[in-house]
Amino acid sequence: MNRLQKKLSYIISTMIMLNTMSTSIFIAEAKEQSLDIAGQMYEFGKKSEYEIESSKPSDISKNISLGTLSISGDIRKTYDKEGIAAYEIADNGTFSLDFNYIDSLKNAGKDEWHLIEDSKDVVNGSDLGDDIDYGALILQTSFDGSNWVDCKSYVNINDDKNFGDEQINNIQLANGCYYRIIAAYEIEKRIKDNKVLDDYENKKIAQVYTFYASYKDIDNTPTGEKFYFYAGAKNAAYTVKTKKNNYAGSETISKDDPHYGWDLGYFCLSGYTDKGDSDDVYLKKVGNKVKLTFHLDQDIKKLNGNSDFKIKSDKNGSDEEFKVPSHNMKHGELIIRHTDSENVTKEVKYSDYLAALASPGADTAIQLFEEGDYEVHLNYAITDKKGINSTTYYQTSFNFKIRNANCMVYIFDALTGSELSNGDVTVNGFRIDTAKSSYPKLQVKKEIFNSTKNGLVEDTRFNSAASDGETFTSEGIYTIKAYNRYDDRLEPAVKTIYIGSNNILTAYTKHLNSSEQYTIAQLNNLIDEGYTITGSGDIIEPVYETTVDTSPVITTVVSQTTAEINETSADSEAITSLAVDREIPEKSDKKSPVPFVAGGTGLAAIIGFAVYFIKRRKK
Repeated sequence: MNRLQKKLSYIISTMIMLNTMSTSIFIAEAKEQSLDIAGQMYEFGKKSEYEIESSKPSDISKNISLGTLSISGDIRKTYDKEGIAAYEIADNGTFSLDFNYIDSLKNAGKDEWHLIEDSKDVVNGSDLGDDIDYGALILQTSFDGSNWVDCKSYVNINDDKNFGDEQINNIQLANGCYYRIIAAYEIEKRIKDNKVLDDYENKKIAQVYTFYASYKDIDNTPTGEKFYFYAGAKNAAYTVKTKKNNYAGSETISKDDPHYGWDLGYFCLSGYTDKGDSDDVYLKKVGNKVKLTFHLDQDIKKLNGNSDFKIKSDKNGSDEEFKVPSHNMKHGELIIRHTDSENVTKEVKYSDYLAALASPGADTAIQLFEEGDYEVHLNYAITDKKGINSTTYYQTSFNFKIRNANCMVYIFDALTGSELSNGDVTVNGFRIDTAKSSYPKLQVKKEIFNSTKNGLVEDTRFNSAASDGETFTSEGIYTIKAYNRYDDRLEPAVKTIYIGSNNILTAYTKHLNSSEQYTIAQLNNLIDEGYTITGSGDIIEPVYETTVDTSPVITTVVSQTTAEINETSADSEAITSLAVDREIPEKSDKKSPVPFVAGGTGLAAIIGFAVYFIKRRKK
């Protein structure tokens, strides 16, 4: 190995090593991880209600902590956002929060700081609905970091608590969201033993954890083609009045109704590539981020500019059509039902949705990546301070479908499971998979070739519809076509696979993707001309004998130059080595090879020139 080869070998090895390292690093970043979140401690008097908004953090011992908080999930990046810890979450993923309870305060003696029961039911303005007792835990969210919405609370806690998918959702992360967890509790310790009535010191403590989390792309401005859903718009869904808070039925909103003449807001669907053949079908390509956005036009505490009208908290609402039982919907609930290509249905609920939007004029995004059928319900209640029937109920609803614009079909070896490309050959058979494009129309044509005196003759055995997951194992050439059901303007995706081991059929299938394609008849003719077709489908030209004139002149020249040729063997090897790396030009006509016959004079001249060149080089 010369110096140049050594250098090349070193460079290649280094590149492979670096590529392996970078791959390993990427995989490591993509793994789920758990990180501790730092909190702040607040100290209050005995009569307080934990007013953290009007207080400053205290420099008190963390030994009186009720627990610790950690975040777990696919966290791609940590950073600082205006002095607050921030986390970037993987697209379409969520995270969970774990409060790890510490029981040392509850088990401590009288002469140490220990937990006591707090009979209050309010923490920083949030009504818990029950006494705090031995500690309360509250999760709050905010889109602006100022207006906080209660998502979940616990009272009288005595063990670990988790906040997961029910409280943390992709609406929050698609828009970027602030999270705040408050642990509130009262402690005391004996400072003097009076034997009759002891003296105690009391404190109320709040542990507060605040952070920000979002997906990487949080641009919520609807871009590209839009489709609006609101009363009065083209192709709009209409907001209707319902008789009660099961949000079923439909009544016209009359002029005497508090909701008459104004809209709460509108929905907008954007990020798709095109519309399908029907009005409710929207097409997406790989990489498209289809986004449903809600634009709030109203102040929910002063609807249509009237302070008598506001969104009411519905504590016992249900959705009859979606079969959602009675529960606390709070200030409006958004329900999205998704049905996939296998008719599997999943519903996602976002309670207190209108309160979470914080302020009018903002666009709040809900990301939708998957194909499927979508049904959307926004249920909410309006209260009228001056009305006899003070509460009325409303629902805004609409449907749409997301489909892939590029209709692809994936073929896998029936035995090994490896993916097969167009023109591949297998003896095991194949399986059709449409997992990445769930709604194609599939068509499969099978051809076999019968052997006759004139070679192989084509015979079509079937040409019919196929389904996802279907397996084919019998010998033949299969042409699979995938059509887009919702856009007949698109050309079908086509793949041809051969099941079998016939040399001619292997060559035919293998060359479908090459610049030089063959028909079965052409391959039969090549065999007649002396060509060889291997089991792997390679076509080998026939070999012709070369005639050489052995005249005395050739013998003389060779004998005179033998020593010199031997002396330059090393140079010859070097030249040969270089020649291996050069691209050998293709013959102009593979089908008509011409034998080369060298005469004695011509060969002598060539050898003589070579000898002369070598001698000149040595000098």
